[in-house]
Amino acid sequence: MSTKQLVINYHMTERCNYNCHYCYAKWEKPNEIHKQDGTVNQLLTNLSNYFLNPNPIQSELGYDSVRLNFAGGEPLLLKNKFINAIDCAISLGFDISIITNGHLLTENFIKEHAHRMSMIGISYDSANQACQQQIGRNTRSGSVITPRQLSNISHLIRKHAPKTELKINTVVNQFNINEDLSSLISEVKPDKWKLLQVLGIYDEIPEISDSDFTNFVTRHQSLNSVMSIEDNASMRGSYLMIDPSGCFFQNENAHSGYLKSRSLLITPVGIALKESGFNPKKFSARYK
Repeated sequence: MSTKQLVINYHMTERCNYNCHYCYAKWEKPNEIHKQDGTVNQLLTNLSNYFLNPNPIQSELGYDSVRLNFAGGEPLLLKNKFINAIDCAISLGFDISIITNGHLLTENFIKEHAHRMSMIGISYDSANQACQQQIGRNTRSGSVITPRQLSNISHLIRKHAPKTELKINTVVNQFNINEDLSSLISEVKPDKWKLLQVLGIYDEIPEISDSDFTNFVTRHQSLNSVMSIEDNASMRGSYLMIDPSGCFFQNENAHSGYLKSRSLLITPVGIALKESGFNPKKFSARYK
């Protein structure tokens, strides 16, 4: 089993300017460590000391580098705190990426920071405004990112950061299962288009059937060269994720919710990793 890069997803905040009905990144107002001076740097240092040096996961996966993917909530809401976290992570030797809803991806931000990231991921589920609002992919004022705006953002990334990969994440859910995004994805031309089957947590998030998900994937077979597919079975246990309070966590199932480790600020990373439910084999399988 060999994987070139290990990816750690750091959900830095629960705060978001959207309210997507399926969002699993909700911890009921956690203790977000970015609010305390120096704690994020301590967390990132602890991670680098473990993952950027020989360790059992590296022995098993054979990875050459580690990418720290900042997620949320919406990480761009943290402004300078997010930028400072990027600065620290890069100085420690991590590759950097972000997953964002794109609403705060201004041209100025793209000019200054996009070239520092190996990948920018944008969550985008529908080209239809009414569907976006059903999902909750809009601000409180009802503002959404239109297909034209998404295309403009992709153009700016290509212009100012041509070496940075663009990824589009689409969660296939009860509201967009019949949509055809072929023309939009063909226009945006992402390096990767990830299709994720909506994941039920705590019985609060409506799931869709495997057949509905398969039908959505089949409808978009013309984009197979950039498409990456993740159903519920492949997602659970395959992500290395950290919550806003600095703990590893996993989405277990619709009834059990989260499996969490102790805090990485006070627990050795190797011990917390054993508590995390992370499955290196399933992680590796996602990247093949």
